[in-house]
Amino acid sequence: MRYILYSLLLIALAGSSCQKKVLDINPQDMLYSDLAFSTPEKIEATTLASYDGLQNPQFLGGRALLYVDAMGEDVFDRGQTTAEISRFSQLSNSAFAASIWTAGYDAIARANRAMAGITANSDKLTPAKANALIAECKFVRAVADFYLVNYFAQPYAFTTDASHPGIPLITVSYTSNDPDANKPRASVSDIYTAIIKDLTEALADLPVSYSTTTDTAYNNKTRGTKASAASFLSRVYLYKGDYANAKKQALDVINGMYGTFALNSTVNGAFGPGHYTTAETIWSIPNSILDNPNTNYSLPQNYSATGRADLAVSSNFLDSNRYFLADDKRRGMLATGVNGSLFTTKYPDVASRSDWAPIIRYPEVLLTYAEAQARTATGVDADAVAKLNIVRDRAKAITTLSYTAGSFLNKDSLVAAILGERRIELAFEGHRFWDLMRTKGAVTYKFDTDGKTKLPTQPFGAQKNIFPIPQLEVDKSKKVLTQNEGY
Repeated sequence: MRYILYSLLLIALAGSSCQKKVLDINPQDMLYSDLAFSTPEKIEATTLASYDGLQNPQFLGGRALLYVDAMGEDVFDRGQTTAEISRFSQLSNSAFAASIWTAGYDAIARANRAMAGITANSDKLTPAKANALIAECKFVRAVADFYLVNYFAQPYAFTTDASHPGIPLITVSYTSNDPDANKPRASVSDIYTAIIKDLTEALADLPVSYSTTTDTAYNNKTRGTKASAASFLSRVYLYKGDYANAKKQALDVINGMYGTFALNSTVNGAFGPGHYTTAETIWSIPNSILDNPNTNYSLPQNYSATGRADLAVSSNFLDSNRYFLADDKRRGMLATGVNGSLFTTKYPDVASRSDWAPIIRYPEVLLTYAEAQARTATGVDADAVAKLNIVRDRAKAITTLSYTAGSFLNKDSLVAAILGERRIELAFEGHRFWDLMRTKGAVTYKFDTDGKTKLPTQPFGAQKNIFPIPQLEVDKSKKVLTQNEGY
């Protein structure tokens, strides 16, 4: 291909049936676009194929979460998979960077192609159905843009107006080698504006529930819903530092505007086979043994002591977070000792490699609201403390007291406790490094592959906090794409 990934010649669609689940689209289902939109069933199947782009094991199926963790200090690479990422030593021809870039823009291309086909064939659908399917495509595109801009561009707060280079903004469907597809990088501000626009428009037309489908529980957790769009919006606003809107979107979910969500009674109740569609899950990427035909790209294989065991849990994860109490019920799940090393058991389905990737869980929404509320309050906010307690209290021992407003000297100490809770509750789900970067933190006390040798501190704004634009793409673009500094 000459241009950035926009030569998607084929679109996945599910034969003539709409009974296939989201992401269960197989290669034999690939047909040319003149057939892809010939019936309502095929139009919907082509929309579902957009999610298939997100599910790529090199993207949200697993690796996009793992790489964020690998750059943080809570795990260390044991020398088998992501050592160059962990050491911040990638080069411009990094295969890791290329795989994320390719998968992300493939998902965007699928979503754009589906939207164009739905618009051109809207007479085959009711207006409400057409709008709902377009909303799903916008949701997919926004999610892909969010991960891409955070991988390939410095955080929103890197410049005062977020005018620094982001990623190419692709909002229309292109055919192979279309010169118009050769786009320069938009600013980070423009990318966030586009993400928020897509999610806001999607929120208006997505359903609360797919109650008319044959597998409601599955679809409600794997397709875009109002709750998943609002939850993702709250995350985007949090990363942007727009705490008022982050709080508003999170509170809508908490108040049940888009359905009922709650924490499970046990700390591991949302993980492992049979637990993926509970009230704690808002939106996940499903996986099966067919999605991960080998052992290299699945969360359970990468994290589990009985799998490839690529990433071990750092001893600092237990020692350096003063909010992680010795009797915290999550310790057994997050840091189990095996042969002298610590591993998480958050992803237990090693045999079939079918653990779902937990993209948004309800605890994140509670903690997003708590942080946004705490940051916008003038003092120690009782409501922020209450939401923090919902997450913390599930994991604390009976003898440990819940927080009160009096537990905190000021609002900064409350925010620190909320960030500490995020570090524990959302551990190994692809959050830690980006949480450090959005708050202008630094990666300290990070270990090399032996789990003992300390690596240099990685400060906020360091050039290799972000991935290189794949050099092949820079070259093919005739330098329309600019490379990140330091590569």
